Amino acid sequence: MVIGVGRCGPAAANTASQQNADTNRSGDASFSEESHMTVTTQESFSPARLPAMAWLAIAIAALGGILYGYDIGIIAGALVFMKGALSLSGSEMSLIVAAVLGGGSLATLIGGPIADAIGRKATLLISGVVFAIGVIVTAMAAGYAGALGGRLIQGIGVGLVTIVVPLYLVEVMPPAVRGRSVTLFQLFLTFGILAGYLVGYFFNASGDWRAMFITALAPAVAFVLLGLALPKSPRWLIKKGRPSEARAALARTHSADETESTFNELAAQTDEEGVAARWSLLLAPGYRRAFFLALAIGLLNQLTGINTLLQFNTVILDQSGLSGGATAVLGSVTVGLTNFVVTIIGLMLIDRVGRRPLLILGTAGATVALAFMALIHLLTTASAFQGYATLAGLIGFVIFFAIGPGIVVWLAISEVLPLAIRAKGMAVALFANSLMSAILAAVFMDIVSVAGYAGAFGLLAIAVFVYMLVAIFPLPETKGRKLEEIETHFLGEAHG
Repeated sequence: MVIGVGRCGPAAANTASQQNADTNRSGDASFSEESHMTVTTQESFSPARLPAMAWLAIAIAALGGILYGYDIGIIAGALVFMKGALSLSGSEMSLIVAAVLGGGSLATLIGGPIADAIGRKATLLISGVVFAIGVIVTAMAAGYAGALGGRLIQGIGVGLVTIVVPLYLVEVMPPAVRGRSVTLFQLFLTFGILAGYLVGYFFNASGDWRAMFITALAPAVAFVLLGLALPKSPRWLIKKGRPSEARAALARTHSADETESTFNELAAQTDEEGVAARWSLLLAPGYRRAFFLALAIGLLNQLTGINTLLQFNTVILDQSGLSGGATAVLGSVTVGLTNFVVTIIGLMLIDRVGRRPLLILGTAGATVALAFMALIHLLTTASAFQGYATLAGLIGFVIFFAIGPGIVVWLAISEVLPLAIRAKGMAVALFANSLMSAILAAVFMDIVSVAGYAGAFGLLAIAVFVYMLVAIFPLPETKGRKLEEIETHFLGEAHG
């Protein structure tokens, strides 16, 4: 994510050569001392001095996360009432839930090419409109086919959101606050899940599942209307040969000094649009290392089991010994609330501690939590003790996931990919992420029936341990560095 590769301009080539020399002298793969000096300058930039348009972009990230999370959370409460109202069988309910994952998988695969062709901003607006159409179709469904179609359309909408919001933000925000702005997407995703649960609880007495879905129109409409005022991505404009528009777009989200320095670096990049449009560039020398790293992060983030465990946590707790619906549901709400609160902590740390340390800490802790739950189910039988111990393990898992993989994934994937393959690389990585989520959810209970929860948790622990190794070794730290510097880290050797 093998034919010709893009050519670097003189400034970029000199930077790459200097960086390679620094790397060889230091004996590691770290960024050069010159890059470190840039980081210091960038980190002195105060978020309080952000232009108003940068704050609007941050608000869009928040709304995009809410759309995605709300879509996950609302179905839990609505499905109970949809079953009777639409005469759904068990398999039909499963397909209605899976339709969002299927639509999301398709959207993440086509989202990159669409964003390359018509622009990040236009794709962002389309994603909100598609989501709103899906909400309306689902709410008006008279039977299974209508509900399935509506959920599929919603899935396409949120799938586009998952790729275009991080892609847009990583290309328009100043480096000093890029991490926090992109991770707001994950924070408000968790808030959206929690909001979906609460709305479901609010309408539980009336059983009005149509109203549950209609409430999702509020954030969708706000997402589209606010998105109309956003500038286009300056990096996309540069790729399209529109430098004057790119400079103007940068000036709307950057300080005056950052506008000039960033524009000069962008202008020095001469990757050809025709080459950048080729999928084969993903496997070209220099690019493929960044692509395979992004792909591994996308796959491994779902192999932590996060989506599966969040969807099945009530069942898991009930079968572990917390019998009685109220107790199990309360445990699930506790897990969801923990996810949201810890994500806030991660948001405050992402641009201070860095991506790599948080990912290492999160994967290490999640591995221990999963191994703990595996041992509990291996050594004990279903009981109140096993139930509460499993709840403790789930809370621990969510804490470490939220502060590590959950807060880092969108940012890591979008930052490590060079400009020429960023949209398509993200499309493939997030398609793999979404597809893995669907597959794992589909087979999880089958794994449990064969190997028990001990085996299922044990397998997830092994996958998260592998994720930790990826964070320790091939993943560079990107905190505070311009995208062009990160690109030089991956392409310098091949293009220097």
